[in-house]
Amino acid sequence: MTQDPGHQTASVLWLGYDAPQSILTDATSDGYAEAAKDPLSRFLTGVDTAHSGGPVNSTVLGHSYGTLVAGQALASHPGLPVDNVIFVGSPGVGVDHAKDLGVPPDHVWAATAENDLVDLAPSPNAVAGGLLGPLWPPGVIELDDHSILYGTDPTTDDFGARTFDVAPGKDVMSDGPMPAHSQYWQGQSLRNLGGIVTGKNG
Repeated sequence: MTQDPGHQTASVLWLGYDAPQSILTDATSDGYAEAAKDPLSRFLTGVDTAHSGGPVNSTVLGHSYGTLVAGQALASHPGLPVDNVIFVGSPGVGVDHAKDLGVPPDHVWAATAENDLVDLAPSPNAVAGGLLGPLWPPGVIELDDHSILYGTDPTTDDFGARTFDVAPGKDVMSDGPMPAHSQYWQGQSLRNLGGIVTGKNG
């Protein structure tokens, strides 16, 4: 990785579970993440066990529903060999505070692009009411601006993670329904992710 030429950096894409296929139906259930948390935990432990050589700085990066999978795995298996956690485009990670993930909060990072519609993920109270909270008359549903579908928004102060800059992404009218949700892997957003992985961003 060009940001840390003095060290080797490896990346592994893990998709060892049945991921949600629909935003409006599957992704509103935490059942997929519940089924994935044990396999992901075993995978992370296995990677650490198989490593030989010097010390490793291990980072788990979750995107979208994958942030819930990562959050559930970390919260339910304290002591996993993970040094840093990054959440991008998250609908919530299954816990309300970074300290509940078994990783020091200052090693938990989160960002959501300004134009990423995942920010509109309703709170559990709004889901229970059947409509998004802002559409209801005042007092019908008690809303918490920091609560989204799967817990506290990880980019808020209430959650307690460290935030970092990402590009705003394309707006919803410019290129499909949710273009910004998939634009974390380019430009300055990607460089900042790389800086966290290599320890150059704090």
